[in-house]
Amino acid sequence: MIDSSTQFPDGPSQAEQDSALAELKRVLRMPRPPVPEESLRFLYETACMDPGGSQAARNFLFWLAGQPDPTGFEGCGGIELRRLDYQLKAAAFEVLQWWAGPTKSDEPLYELLRKLRSRFEPVS
Repeated sequence: MIDSSTQFPDGPSQAEQDSALAELKRVLRMPRPPVPEESLRFLYETACMDPGGSQAARNFLFWLAGQPDPTGFEGCGGIELRRLDYQLKAAAFEVLQWWAGPTKSDEPLYELLRKLRSRFEPVS
């Protein structure tokens, strides 16, 4: 193990601190894409259905947030995209593109996941 106090006995230099601060400011100023509300709604409505792509859509949404599917289905994350039809795949990619960058708020996805969880979690 490397002891950081021997590598940087006085901590990071002023130049390193300034560089890190500049990078943080740049990231915070990056434009935040709008929430893909229609795509989220479409994936949610599909995830609530019984047949076809519902299992793949539901698993994809929970996979985005690193959460298990409340039905107990254990899919293979992004590979579930292969099971979606063209329209659902396009919606999933739009949501993935939004989710991959900085967002104004993660709440739209987490709210949707709460609704799905309350709908599908077994009652104990």
